Amino acid sequence: MGGYMPQLMRYRLALDIGSTSIGWAMIRLSMQNEPIAIIRMGVRIFSDGRNPKDGSSLAVTRRVARQMRRRRDRLLKRKTRLLNALVQKKFFPEDADARKALVVLNPYELRKEGLYRQLSGPEFGRALFHISQRRGFLSNRKTDKKDNDSSVLKKAIVDLRQQLEVENCQTIGEWLFKQQQSGKSVRARLRGKTQKDKAYDFYIDRAMIAHEFDTLWVSQAKYDPLLFNEDARAILRDILLYQRPLKPVKPGRCTLIPDESRAPLALPLTQQARIYQELNHLRITTPALGAQALTVAQRNTIAALLEKSDVTFVKIAKALGLTSTTEFNLQDIKRDRLKGNATAIILARNQYFGRRWHDFNADLQNLIVDKLVNEGSETALIEWLKANTDVDESAAERVSGVTLPEGYGSLSVAALRRLLPALKEDVVVYSEAVKRAGFDSHSALSLIEQTGELYQELPYYGEVLQRHVGFGSGDPNDSPERRFGKIANPTVHIGLNELRKIINALIKRYGNPAEVVVELARDLKLSREKRKEIQEEQKQRQDRNEKRIKDACEILGIDPLVIDRGKRREISQKMQLWDELNPKDAANRRCPYTGDQISIEKLLSAEVEIEHILPFSKTLDDSLNNKTVAMRRANRDKGNRTPYEAFGESLNPDYDYDAILQRASLMPREKRKRFASDGYQQWLRDDKDFLSRALNDTAYLSRIAKEYLTLICPPNSVRAIPGRMTAQLRAMFGLNRLLSEGGIKNREDHRHHAIDAAVIGVTDQGLLQKFSRASARTRELQLSRLVDDMPLPWDTYREHVTRALEHLVVSHKPDHGYQGKMHEDTAWGLRDNGQVTRRVRSEDGGPRQRLLENKNVVKINSTRDFSRHGIDEQGQVNAYKGYVGGSNYCIEIWIDEKGKWNSDVVSTFQAYQIVRELGEKAAWQKLRNPLLSLSAKPLVMRLIIDDVVKMQIAGQNKIMRVVKIAQNGQIFFAEHNEANVDARDKDKNNPFKYISKTAGSLQKAGGIHMAISPIGDARPVRYGR
Repeated sequence: MGGYMPQLMRYRLALDIGSTSIGWAMIRLSMQNEPIAIIRMGVRIFSDGRNPKDGSSLAVTRRVARQMRRRRDRLLKRKTRLLNALVQKKFFPEDADARKALVVLNPYELRKEGLYRQLSGPEFGRALFHISQRRGFLSNRKTDKKDNDSSVLKKAIVDLRQQLEVENCQTIGEWLFKQQQSGKSVRARLRGKTQKDKAYDFYIDRAMIAHEFDTLWVSQAKYDPLLFNEDARAILRDILLYQRPLKPVKPGRCTLIPDESRAPLALPLTQQARIYQELNHLRITTPALGAQALTVAQRNTIAALLEKSDVTFVKIAKALGLTSTTEFNLQDIKRDRLKGNATAIILARNQYFGRRWHDFNADLQNLIVDKLVNEGSETALIEWLKANTDVDESAAERVSGVTLPEGYGSLSVAALRRLLPALKEDVVVYSEAVKRAGFDSHSALSLIEQTGELYQELPYYGEVLQRHVGFGSGDPNDSPERRFGKIANPTVHIGLNELRKIINALIKRYGNPAEVVVELARDLKLSREKRKEIQEEQKQRQDRNEKRIKDACEILGIDPLVIDRGKRREISQKMQLWDELNPKDAANRRCPYTGDQISIEKLLSAEVEIEHILPFSKTLDDSLNNKTVAMRRANRDKGNRTPYEAFGESLNPDYDYDAILQRASLMPREKRKRFASDGYQQWLRDDKDFLSRALNDTAYLSRIAKEYLTLICPPNSVRAIPGRMTAQLRAMFGLNRLLSEGGIKNREDHRHHAIDAAVIGVTDQGLLQKFSRASARTRELQLSRLVDDMPLPWDTYREHVTRALEHLVVSHKPDHGYQGKMHEDTAWGLRDNGQVTRRVRSEDGGPRQRLLENKNVVKINSTRDFSRHGIDEQGQVNAYKGYVGGSNYCIEIWIDEKGKWNSDVVSTFQAYQIVRELGEKAAWQKLRNPLLSLSAKPLVMRLIIDDVVKMQIAGQNKIMRVVKIAQNGQIFFAEHNEANVDARDKDKNNPFKYISKTAGSLQKAGGIHMAISPIGDARPVRYGR
């Protein structure tokens, strides 16, 4: 662990953590802990471990391909084992040619004849080898429930069993022979495309295969008991029918008892803990009394309802004897109900246990669900259910096929058994229940609280954040990820590892920070589905905004393309706020204060303004929930006051407070409550400690990052902020203009992450108080008008940011491994004329051929079958197919005798072949040899994607990043800070374009391969010339 690294200077470290980037800024602190100077800024860019097309984890894609390879390998190994066993037990001849001669025998006929006459050893071996090729479906409950076709398979299997009885066939082999003789298919074919019309002609299961083997063996053992002995039967039957057991899924660690595994979500304990936690947090909201918690009796009434179904908030109000218009804090436009006990709701259905489910005691309920979740054998589960729950065979079969909530919660069974009684005993929030259950806190103690020491550098996160990761191997010889486990989400895993590299490099250079402030992207921990949902919502919102702007511009008679971004935002907000005045009746949208009707033409005039309902200076709330549109004169009359303060007791005849409340009642709930007499007090209750909330984020990943960073900084000096103020402050400080001319944040320059960090680093209590005072002083209702009055953190703040940007080199995470896609997926046929071909379907449905020049094709041959494809002139097996080459691993630039630079491109396929030939260690030494290229030439540099080269461009030294390597030796570069380069280069209307170099032109530009550290330090890469 080491000791605390002494501070070489007192500084605050600000971090802007995104899914593919980390921006950071070091800010010098005074002795009074006030920010006084920017020391340095930086940006680290990395992959999020996801497919950019659909957001799926790249690990999943690799795993699926790996599973397919392993499945085929197991098939081939099983066939080899069976073949060897048949030879060893004298069923097959040892001579390979003699075995091949058996291919002419009809295996279906042998499988049928073996029931009625003696087969020779080779005939039986031929039949058994054929049986092993398709040995039938073996049901596994855990996988079948996730397979949409499993029910279709099972129906086809049942139908086939009945067919065997009808046709009086002893075995499936006999039935298949009859099928063949009558000209029918002997292969299972899936018909139909939709779930409703999908069906198989027939389907064989493993039990049919086992029955056929046993029946054939008994039949043949009567004729030759010496050949068909018990030892041979056991060996051959095991090879034929063996199924590797599924590897159990390892849940993560319990957040309260890290040595325990997390409990399944389907467990009644987990469901009930969720229900009581949610009900204890539920509040009844009324204008008169504010937010009220439920009583124990009220809470228990709703909990009983939730055991049987989901319950809408309207039904909750009715059950509690409240009006149907009563509102609750958990209620919003997207959520109109509380989710019930999903497990109980399902298992209490008539086709399963019915009402008897509620008669089972809690221990039996949990035991039943544990069996349903973990038992892999359907037969064993059915027998257990019959013995322990008193259900008949039919009901047990139905229960065994039930689908329950999947996944795991955050707590173990042991923790839930302690926590649930505390949640039930009283209406207390989760954190209080955790303490009452005897746990210190729902957040683990930091290292300094445990030992009084800080780390000198961050270790691998899994070593110290054990309750957030899955179980590791514990083997010191394994990599840290395998030894300690890791967070399953690839984006979070990669982000924390990159954070560790940056922190450790800064500590090594500057010592431990005095404070750390971190802002994290909202979507960093979201699932693929949730990220997709948010993206779709953002797209819909963007489309709606564009339509509003287009409609408004038609009325104004202006071209949408000529208005600036600020005006577009104002128009879009005005249109949305106008909709919210009365969502159901556009003809009756009125100023909430004066009652004047606001037509769309008036809305877009200077007569109507956007205004904050509750004063911005008091709330710093710039959300749309705190905004509306109003007549300009009403805006002036209201001033820096709440609606009630301005008009509640006003003698001005132009304003009737009761009428104001009536008009506000037509608005969305979060907006209308701000017009109430206690609107500001409600806001304080619901949004209390706003300054504190603006400076703290309690989101899941924020807590992890904060906990991780307390290893190198005292916990009370580490803050995670949500960043709701960052964009506003960045604009106010004039920082948007540093990377673009229009005053708009430039996301096509990676350095904007560092600018965000520079803002995060000065976002503290003192700054927000200055922000509030500036707003109150000017009583401005639109944020953009605060710019002139908003003081900078210090006088030279903007100059410090500018200077730091000029010296910033963006660090891109290098990936120098040879692993990658070797070639494309489609196989091509090889032609003698140097071309390759493949068949594709034409538009009219007929076959046609597609030709391709054989320039970048990877040729494949078979080393196992020399006779099938023949031998070439060099004695090598002829290639029989080809694949279009995939990515390139690197380009090697070497120097010839005349001092001229030349290059060789090494494909990923070539790199794999070297590893396959030499082994991992020796191949790595060859692929990364700093002296010689693979062609044994003196090496100048070896470049891989994302490597950086310093070169002269237009008389200036530029730091350029490798973005693409072509097979012809062209290297494509973009400046280190340029973002979204692929799309911009392809866009014909975008002025950005790649810079292309060959080895020769790179020599003329004075190219030097540079290594960039995680914090942006650049140094030349040493080669052995």
